[in-house]
Amino acid sequence: MKKVVIIGGGGNGLVVAQIVLDLIKAGESIELVGFLNDNIPVGEYIERWPVLGAPHEWESLDGDVSFVYALLSVGKMKVRAEKFKQLNIPQSRLATVVHPSASIGFNVKLGSGVVVAANAVLQPGAKVGDNCFIRANANLGHDVTLDNLVDIGPNSTLCGYAHVGEGVQIAPNSVVRDSVRIGTYSTVAAGAAIFKDVAPGATMLGNPAKRIR
Repeated sequence: MKKVVIIGGGGNGLVVAQIVLDLIKAGESIELVGFLNDNIPVGEYIERWPVLGAPHEWESLDGDVSFVYALLSVGKMKVRAEKFKQLNIPQSRLATVVHPSASIGFNVKLGSGVVVAANAVLQPGAKVGDNCFIRANANLGHDVTLDNLVDIGPNSTLCGYAHVGEGVQIAPNSVVRDSVRIGTYSTVAAGAAIFKDVAPGATMLGNPAKRIR
């Protein structure tokens, strides 16, 4: 049985918890053991699951446990990445969880620690780096590439051959044109339409999107 511990808390952590519950209902051999959380004491609960310690205490857990990194805040993707890298969790201990309703095309490559939520579609040839979060109803076109630690919002569409750099956050209902490159740690605001390459660290808003920061 696959044993999973979520690094995080309510919000995104419970999104992952729901995916695990739905996998269990679908017959998958998987168990959510609990959470690692900085702010809630050991022994207390996040919904029905116990807090087992702080994130940096991951090595104290059994070797057959794998982890999903669900810490995520809007506009704080670089902080998120730095915190994850400080944990030094090996790839072999990162769990990838894919909702049973997601559609995964042929030749799709998923990295370690990836979360794919309900009804997401990953078209043939898409490549997803480590610790990416692909939310409900997102659509990754054919041959799209996501580098590590990317967050793709609900109902967003990335057209074929788009390339999204490390730590990018794409908010809900956004559209990225085919072959566009999104620079590292940039932000695409909700509902934005991206037709041109985006510089690293930029914040893009509107249709067509313009840089606002």
